[in-house]
Amino acid sequence: MSDPDASNAGSSRDQPGKTRTWWHPLLARLLDHVLATAYTVLEEVPVGKLPLRVDILLIRREAGNLSEAGRRDLGVLLPLLNRFTLIQFKGPTDALAQGDLSQLLGCAFLWRGQQVELVPQQDISLIVLAPTVTRPIRSELQSLGGKMSEHERGVFRLAGLPCTTWLVETDVMAERGEAVLSLVSHVFLRDRERIIEQLTGTGHEALLVYMLQQVQQFRSLGEDFAMQHRDTQYLGEVEEELLATVLGGVEDELLTSVLERLPAEKRIRGLPPEEVLRSLTPEQLAAGLSEEQVTRLLELRKRIGRK
Repeated sequence: MSDPDASNAGSSRDQPGKTRTWWHPLLARLLDHVLATAYTVLEEVPVGKLPLRVDILLIRREAGNLSEAGRRDLGVLLPLLNRFTLIQFKGPTDALAQGDLSQLLGCAFLWRGQQVELVPQQDISLIVLAPTVTRPIRSELQSLGGKMSEHERGVFRLAGLPCTTWLVETDVMAERGEAVLSLVSHVFLRDRERIIEQLTGTGHEALLVYMLQQVQQFRSLGEDFAMQHRDTQYLGEVEEELLATVLGGVEDELLTSVLERLPAEKRIRGLPPEEVLRSLTPEQLAAGLSEEQVTRLLELRKRIGRK
């Protein structure tokens, strides 16, 4: 089992805080899966005319309401969310470094400055998700005139900054059994089997099935995805662990119910067109098409191996 070298994480970066890994879209998909009924989840949000982006922006829906399962999947994070929450995320192989906090604050001001209507400062919160607190981030916070205090185990309030700001240690969340944050922690890479079994035993099977689907879709994107995201060498290992543990213990009814709750565009996201085509019946293919289009599609369907 591969284990990342956390001691050098974040040492070589093109710009502060912007090391893009496959864990970034995974976290965004997991948050959207859990929060979709109560929050809009936006990924890689531009914050100005320059190529500056904040990792994730959560926008609370006015009439939104989370399910009980969603509240369990993100129990620690939910009380920290505001009307607008900007998230900076450091994946399992990355670490907080000097400049990360300043960039997040800068992105927050740039994003706020772009809004048509002025957003009250009290409606904005910032959250840093990282494996652990580091010495450089403590030094940077001190240089900004801020102070760090532990709100609860693994959750720190960064006081003295322009916006309400939190820092959450994903490795501590993994030890506490926090479902979504466990799956994007350094602990998960080091001890995947234990974390997956722990979440399976505490009623988070549906979340694990959804994660498996996302990992498989990332892998299906091939070279294009690998060239745009670091850490893709772990995708195969994660998929194997999920397949062995989750599918071995999850009933077919649960898999079906999870997939049925997903919109069609989410179920097929990342699948090659030929796989989508194979799954359609002649009647589904013919719906809304002309006779000529139906004939051409049926010929293509035969060529890809389904008679």
